[in-house]
Amino acid sequence: MTATSTPPPKGLKAPKRSLPAVFIAIAALALSSCDEQSKEREPYLAHVKVESVRLTPDVVRASGTGEVKARIESELSFKVSGRVISREVNVGDRVKAGDLLARLDSTEQSADLESAKAAVASQEATLRMASSVLARRKALTQTGALSQQDLDSAIQQFQSAQNDLDAAKARLDVATDTLRQTELRADADGTITVRGVEVGQVVQPSTSVFTLAHDGARDAAFNVQESVLTGNRQPLAMEVALVSDPSVRAKASIREVSPAIDRSLGTVRVKLAIENPPPAMSLGSPIVANVDMERQERINVPWQALMSKAGQPAVWTIDPEKKTSRLKQVEIQRYDSSKVVLSSGLQAGDLVVIEGAQFLRENQQVSFDAGVAR
Repeated sequence: MTATSTPPPKGLKAPKRSLPAVFIAIAALALSSCDEQSKEREPYLAHVKVESVRLTPDVVRASGTGEVKARIESELSFKVSGRVISREVNVGDRVKAGDLLARLDSTEQSADLESAKAAVASQEATLRMASSVLARRKALTQTGALSQQDLDSAIQQFQSAQNDLDAAKARLDVATDTLRQTELRADADGTITVRGVEVGQVVQPSTSVFTLAHDGARDAAFNVQESVLTGNRQPLAMEVALVSDPSVRAKASIREVSPAIDRSLGTVRVKLAIENPPPAMSLGSPIVANVDMERQERINVPWQALMSKAGQPAVWTIDPEKKTSRLKQVEIQRYDSSKVVLSSGLQAGDLVVIEGAQFLRENQQVSFDAGVAR
């Protein structure tokens, strides 16, 4: 008897019997499921670069342009009013003490002097006559020819003549001094820096005619931002240099800080005493003044570390043990060209993210490379 297979019903196909293919498909599905579960169990680790911040001296350099000025300057003016008839010097001229600088029309003063001299001569003649009368009356009184009353009268006339002569001499001294004051002379060795009048101009005793910069000590005067001088800062180093030749330098020290503030610019006028100024630093030379100031120690962070939290400055920090991120608000003291100086918000040793911060979120697991802030 021969066995025969029964064909499938019409319209149906016989299934393909491939067990290895089925097993492979099941294994692939199982592996895929394991991978997905593994991804859910292992969170994404952002890789960032951090710096360990530290306290550093907050050194601020205040720079400004100014000019070389004399330590002592005097405003020269006539002590009497009048018309200027001559000017003997110009701006930039060097003068010696006593040199003639300018002269007023002295016609009136000369006339007053001559009148005073004549008055003195007249009073001297009167005194000589009174002295002669007194001598004769003394002799006659001794012989009894004149009374004591006549002698007393002669003595009184002599004393009056003496007083009149003294008064005339005083007026002569005043007239002499007034004439001398029509000439303006230098009160010290120095250089004329300002001329305030011209020939033909009528001046009053308060009119400044010249400004004289005295020889000797030199200052550097310039303006500096008020914020540089606030706080408990002490200057570390100061120097000035010529604008035209920065190699010409000199050390300096703060001599004077103006109590007044220029409200429009927020600046304060500062004068530095130049130590042993080189000859090239002549009066009026434009200079650059650099003053290094030190405040307290502060923490600095690079510009790229600065972020924002609720509209306020912040930086990302990393917990070194948990290796998680945290966004901390900070307060900024000031901005420098390569760093941001903080006044609060961080402590020395904090790890601050300086690269990769844009990919972080709060309490995110991270891996990091650490460095030390310079």
